[in-house]
Amino acid sequence: MQKNLLISVIIPAHNEQSSIGRCLDSISLQSLDKKFFEVIVVDNASTDATSKIAKTYPVRVIKERNKSVILARTSGVKLAKGEIIVSADADTTYPPNWLKYIKSDFDKNPELVALVGWIYYSNATPFFDMVIGLGQEINLFLQKYTKRFPIVYAANFAFKRQSLNIIGGYPPYLIEMGDQQYLLQKFLDIGKVIIDPKVKCFTSARKTRNVWKNILLYNLWYRLFGYTLNRIAKKKVIGAAPAIREIPTKN
Repeated sequence: MQKNLLISVIIPAHNEQSSIGRCLDSISLQSLDKKFFEVIVVDNASTDATSKIAKTYPVRVIKERNKSVILARTSGVKLAKGEIIVSADADTTYPPNWLKYIKSDFDKNPELVALVGWIYYSNATPFFDMVIGLGQEINLFLQKYTKRFPIVYAANFAFKRQSLNIIGGYPPYLIEMGDQQYLLQKFLDIGKVIIDPKVKCFTSARKTRNVWKNILLYNLWYRLFGYTLNRIAKKKVIGAAPAIREIPTKN
């Protein structure tokens, strides 16, 4: 792995005018020299000021007019220059050493296929914090003793572009989880994937405000049943979960 590898941070954004500024503020404060990374914001069919806000930062802003986080990430990767693709989210902020740790992990591990970071929710309920924390601890335990683990979040996931090409890219029919669990499983099949708790981020808790709705509707219907059915059918049978935003926006 070359020491001067370029990292491409891909941020899909659908109606994220209330969040995109905080996200890009955090990335603009990264301690990693800016010559090592680029940032691509993919405006995914937004009807608000997302693009206008993003264009005030030193990032590349492109459009994906078809509303789909999978298509948005794919559009970003197609234009990315980096050997390392970093999957990020617009409602998430990243500590100053975030990209520095990512680069260091890939530099130290030339055989590394992908890197899974740690995620914290901002202003979530204590119960949800406990569940998320327990899940990530179990992830670490499984990695240590089995080398395989199930949990990854697209808000904090880095991988080699070459690895993404090997597995055939993002699956367009897996609207939910196609940029998370599907990729993780495929990457584990082809090589080394590690978890690094130092590679952490802080994401919006907007999907946790109604715990039962989040569990029953989003997780069970869209992410579990929808993901399974779409993957078996190899086409979109069940679409994406409804977008939850800080400020209601016109669809």
